[in-house]
Amino acid sequence: MALKVMKGGMFTTIQDLGRVGGQSFGIPAGGAMDRFAAQLANIILHNDPQEAVIEMTMIGATFLCEQHAVISIFGAEMGACLNGNALKHGKPIQMYKGDQLTFGAAKQGVRCYIAVKGGFAIPTMFNSRSTYVQAKIGGNNGQALVPGDRLPIHCSTTIAPAPWKTSFQIEKYFRDNSKPIRFITGRQADWFSNDARQSFCQEKYTIDPASNRMGYRLSGWPIPFQHNRQLITEGTAFGSIQIPPNGQPIILMADRQPTGGYPKIGEVIQHDLNRLSQMRPGDQVQFQEISLEEAQNILLADHRLLLKVKTACALKWRDLANETN
Repeated sequence: MALKVMKGGMFTTIQDLGRVGGQSFGIPAGGAMDRFAAQLANIILHNDPQEAVIEMTMIGATFLCEQHAVISIFGAEMGACLNGNALKHGKPIQMYKGDQLTFGAAKQGVRCYIAVKGGFAIPTMFNSRSTYVQAKIGGNNGQALVPGDRLPIHCSTTIAPAPWKTSFQIEKYFRDNSKPIRFITGRQADWFSNDARQSFCQEKYTIDPASNRMGYRLSGWPIPFQHNRQLITEGTAFGSIQIPPNGQPIILMADRQPTGGYPKIGEVIQHDLNRLSQMRPGDQVQFQEISLEEAQNILLADHRLLLKVKTACALKWRDLANETN
């Protein structure tokens, strides 16, 4: 038995934390765009943070529960409802056979994630369940979800009511678009003059409607090259800020190509990639360069936060198990 898709939403796929180690063989990494939200959705259920989740984009999906299941929701606000009753993010939610789970258009953010207790019983491909639609691999036969699809669940679960949830401070991580997107120096930063690099951080760029899971295209002040050079194609990373010949930045995202030939002025830090993934076309972006040490400290702080939440949720689940028994 499974979650049955009644409406697919705008673009709904199965994602996990991506395919590690395959880029040298031409296999894109893929995975969840907002890794923080995807991990939190699993941690709330005391799942492995790398379990596959449902990623919904802009307009959410509708599901019919065909067996008892416990889910959690995290990320963009899409007006989640269970049988017409509003649901909160950041807590375990009991669903019973026959229940209907609905989502609407995103009111805040872009991407919302659904995890299920025990995980989805979906086969791995290249050590991941992530959907990569360009190559039709992973997830639900490499495709976005459509009405009639069924997502099998490993186990049927019932729990006592869970009167706890994550704090609002954790949930509001993406709600302030006025904060700059921070980055560290890119491999080809010296291809651009100091003045050009300063202007890059002073100007504001607009996210183009052509942006997607492969890359965010930005429009604004064109960044001039200091020298006329040709770059040998090299590996790409999630967050690489490429500068093509027209000078308009492209930030490579989760479904980026394995290699690329445009020079990179910077690399967006992981913490801000989560925020960036929740921004939509028309939003404005301003950049701030930070040191590698600062970026590492921010990453460590994020790891500590996830560990604290993981520890707290493990204790809550132990208490729930005692109440259920």
